Amino acid sequence: MLESLGILVLVLVLFFLAFLLIRTVLFGKVPPPVEQAELPEVDGNIVAEHLAAVLRHRTISESEGKPADPQTFYALHRELERLYPRVHATLRVDVVNRLSLLYTWKGRDEFLEPVLLAGHLDVVPVDPETRDAWKFPAFDGHIEDGAVWGRGALDTKNSVVAILEAVETLLKQGYQPKRTILLAFGHDEEIGGFQGAAQIAGRIQAYNARLAAVLDEGGAILSGGVVPGVSLPVALIGIAEKGYATLQLTVESSGGHSAMPPKHTGIGVLARAITRLENAPLPERLHMVHRMFEHLAPFLPFGLRLAFANLWLFRPLIARVLSANPRTNALIRTTTAVTMVQGGVKDNVLPARATAVVNFRLMPGDRVADVVAYARRVIADDAVQISLPQGGSWEASGVSPTDSPAYLGILQALGQVYPEAVSAPYLVAGATDARHYQAVCDQIYRLSPMLITPEELKTIHSENEHISIETLARMVQFYIQLIKIWGENG
Repeated sequence: MLESLGILVLVLVLFFLAFLLIRTVLFGKVPPPVEQAELPEVDGNIVAEHLAAVLRHRTISESEGKPADPQTFYALHRELERLYPRVHATLRVDVVNRLSLLYTWKGRDEFLEPVLLAGHLDVVPVDPETRDAWKFPAFDGHIEDGAVWGRGALDTKNSVVAILEAVETLLKQGYQPKRTILLAFGHDEEIGGFQGAAQIAGRIQAYNARLAAVLDEGGAILSGGVVPGVSLPVALIGIAEKGYATLQLTVESSGGHSAMPPKHTGIGVLARAITRLENAPLPERLHMVHRMFEHLAPFLPFGLRLAFANLWLFRPLIARVLSANPRTNALIRTTTAVTMVQGGVKDNVLPARATAVVNFRLMPGDRVADVVAYARRVIADDAVQISLPQGGSWEASGVSPTDSPAYLGILQALGQVYPEAVSAPYLVAGATDARHYQAVCDQIYRLSPMLITPEELKTIHSENEHISIETLARMVQFYIQLIKIWGENG
């Protein structure tokens, strides 16, 4: 009897292991074969000179409510006219809300929905504390060591220049797309895009136009080793971006002298509320990261592929590992970040008012109303007032398909220009102008087609931002190929 039971247990174990193994072998999507193409020659040095000229314009977005200097944008507009004469002689150029630009390259078939390539003209300011840490001044547009240095070299004047270079090159060759192509360059992406991209999208909507596809910034082609377990470069194509909600917590009390304090001061009550929020993170949602690893499966080590192929079994382990790292934690849950605290005026005076600002980045599937309800439930203290400032929130974007002609077109262009890289969809943790086009498009993708290292990635919004001339030239090649693919796909 015991021997029979032992055999049964062994059979069940072997069946279980075989079940896991079969799921692992079948897990993942083999990338479609890419039709190779002869890439156009691009003189990277000329493109570098053009980008350097663009970087010298201080089109800085300081903060929301603080207007940018319009003269810097007007000067940049004139610079673009000088650098790209064929573009400005052939395409219709609309200045939107004084500072943003919308180009229309009319296609041969007016019945096809247009596609849109986006970037932004503004940049973040340079922290005065870091000026001495820059290898070259941030707005000198310096070319050295095979790279272009300056604020905006990666975010995203490089994309603006590369897109215009691609169109200028194709015009020189006498090319006209079958499908109308729009180029949209907002002027305030760094402070929300409400006066730039949102106004451009509103103009498109006013024409009752629908877009077939949009490509904006978001992902990039990250050098080998950045994605755990994958040694090849990985092109991360954003198919969605997180939402945004900022709550204000307020505690009001009678104040008084610090020599006779209550058991909990207003700051103490506020601190307890903050602690409760930080100790009760919102639940993980693995659907987006699962999709990413599903596309990377053929290139994953066996253990990682086994885990994601059998999420029903390994979900707690995967969630625990991903939650331990801030970068990967942001991919699996709505995050909670206390970013501002204020209270008190003097060391011996009890504060009459204490406030904190808590920023949430919402996963697709979580709503702003859910976050507010969660905060009230977790804090569970009527002494803490919770408010949602007007204009301080927006929902997570929709999720764009990965089997559409538009997405497959991006894969084809990537495969032609970056054959050494593998591609995968992913969730963009930050905010981009792309979300403003949701009212006019269902297929919105987020990718800056640049191959960068982890060290280069850290320079975005930081000191010594730069891009290699080789990468800049390949960006132009990518946009040329994508314009041909999207422009002819009818």
